[in-house]
Amino acid sequence: MLRILFLLLFSTATVTAQQIGDHTYVPPIGEQAFEEGAGPVVVIDEAHNNYHTAEGRYKTFAEFLRGHGCMVLPGTQPLSLPVLSSADIYVISNALPERNIEDWSLPIDNAFTTEEVDALALWVREGGSLFLIADHMPMPGAIDSLALRFDIHFSNGFALFEGKPGRGMMFTRMHETLRPHWITDTPVDGMSIDSVVTFTGSAFRVKAEHAPLLVFGGRMFSVEPEVAWEFDENTKRVNVEAWRQGAALTFGKGRIVVFGEAAMFSAQVSGERRMPVGMNAPEGKKNAPLLVNIIRWLAKVDGAE
Repeated sequence: MLRILFLLLFSTATVTAQQIGDHTYVPPIGEQAFEEGAGPVVVIDEAHNNYHTAEGRYKTFAEFLRGHGCMVLPGTQPLSLPVLSSADIYVISNALPERNIEDWSLPIDNAFTTEEVDALALWVREGGSLFLIADHMPMPGAIDSLALRFDIHFSNGFALFEGKPGRGMMFTRMHETLRPHWITDTPVDGMSIDSVVTFTGSAFRVKAEHAPLLVFGGRMFSVEPEVAWEFDENTKRVNVEAWRQGAALTFGKGRIVVFGEAAMFSAQVSGERRMPVGMNAPEGKKNAPLLVNIIRWLAKVDGAE
């Protein structure tokens, strides 16, 4: 039976209220993934009230990729073909519509216009690479129309073991929750990727042909509240066993990597005890090489199939 190791329960109020970026932490770089001047241009979307930005909660993400030879830039304009043409890889992490910046309650509006979704789909189809990340509710609801264009179907909820809030979930090769693919099979700087850790997040399905990367095991539920972090016995629960929290797929000539969790690629601390959440967590040390291989696969390096 597929299993996910459930790690260290603690208060959800602590998670939401006191989680801040740990900008002092940058994972060890080791051997650089790209030679200087030869790395991809990675643009991080900041035009849609994004919860994660290059100088904010994704500062560690940005600095880590720069250390590997990538040019990392903020994306400050609405999506269009001219805007997207400046990027090799476009990263969208936790976009939000104007109405839901502070109000994390239903209904959740779309963060992207129809014209932006059309432009993004055409850009990917013609060879662009998209790294799409949507954390727990309300983030999946905000990208619903965008994700559906690529046949990705999110549950607008919280992916929780037994439906109970907790710190994180470990996906392992041994338990077949971390699945084989070039991204997960290729060692980075001599380090194999045999486990990764995510921190709550969301669950999704992909109707199109794709490669699963992280797959939920048994006793996993997406809990879909009307207001984020407010759960009771009447809150809707969806069994998400065998749903994805990470996947890779092609779309026309382009590539997409989609994840239902954002903190795993950052470095944050939570609560008065400043507990590490992300690549700085002891159990999350394989998340950094996973990120390297995601970017290499999206950059279409030789042999990355």
